[in-house]
Amino acid sequence: MGNGLRQTTGMRRRGERIPLVTRVEIRTADDVLFDGQACCTNIGLGGLRVTARRGLAPGTRVYASLRLPSGRCFDGEGRVAWLHTTVHPALLGAPRGSRDEACFGIAFDGLSTQHLLPIARLLVAREGERRRARRIRRLHGLPARA
Repeated sequence: MGNGLRQTTGMRRRGERIPLVTRVEIRTADDVLFDGQACCTNIGLGGLRVTARRGLAPGTRVYASLRLPSGRCFDGEGRVAWLHTTVHPALLGAPRGSRDEACFGIAFDGLSTQHLLPIARLLVAREGERRRARRIRRLHGLPARA
């Protein structure tokens, strides 16, 4: 019954995401800086999720640049895959201009395996941390999932 109530957009995320909160610089295809306050909230091999004061229309070509936890800069090209905007009924829908007013996903397009290697390293490191945590829980007689 729950599946009958769910609305689907036709585009589904593929692959694992890593929670990552960092500033992201987004430029549109005509090299205009989108929003200096934009923030990446998670990243994966397929794309990233961004919160900002305003959104970009789905299909817009963008260039994103951000610093990964490893200290490396990552630059990727893609398009806006989806957009969610926040409506504030107390303000009759007028935007407040806060950093989380809009949320959208950027899907990477045509990036090579070599280009995505820094993100792949983050995924591998995260999986290693998960394995170590499971092993420690098992050694101490704790449930596998806490």
